[in-house]
Amino acid sequence: MKITKLVPFLFVATGLGLAVPARGDTMSVPSAKNPAFTFDVPADWKPKGDPNDEVVEATAPADHAYLMAWMAGGDVEAFGKDLDATLKDAMKSVDPDVKKHELDQNGSHFFVFNGSGVDKRAGTKVKFIVGIFDAGGGKVGAVYADYDADAPDTTMSVLEGILKTIKVTKK
Repeated sequence: MKITKLVPFLFVATGLGLAVPARGDTMSVPSAKNPAFTFDVPADWKPKGDPNDEVVEATAPADHAYLMAWMAGGDVEAFGKDLDATLKDAMKSVDPDVKKHELDQNGSHFFVFNGSGVDKRAGTKVKFIVGIFDAGGGKVGAVYADYDADAPDTTMSVLEGILKTIKVTKK
């Protein structure tokens, strides 16, 4: 390969490498020993889990984004209809302009909600994405993520990428 072709190739390869988050930790809900579903977070995120409450969380660098996943008994459609109740631990309030769509991935059907509201932890305005799905055994799986207004432009695509890695292990 001539040097004139090598420089542009290295430039493009480096740019792509920086734009795509590195694969990081696989998180399991409710626990690593007994997972109902798993998902991956980027390598530069800070994951944590608490086996006592069966909730896993992760934060993006500089805390620009936050993710929480949990399970509960109930019906998937009922969870989606009462989004305020579903998000009571994460959101102080939810704005009325929530958008919903459905998708099938990795063998499961998901209800996905995009919206905004006031975050309960920091009390600031955030945008969010929530994936709700059947986690098997009469349980509903939920993965909630929010991000700040000053988060990097790529944050939403990273969060959507995380949701795309959800795999239900029990049916």
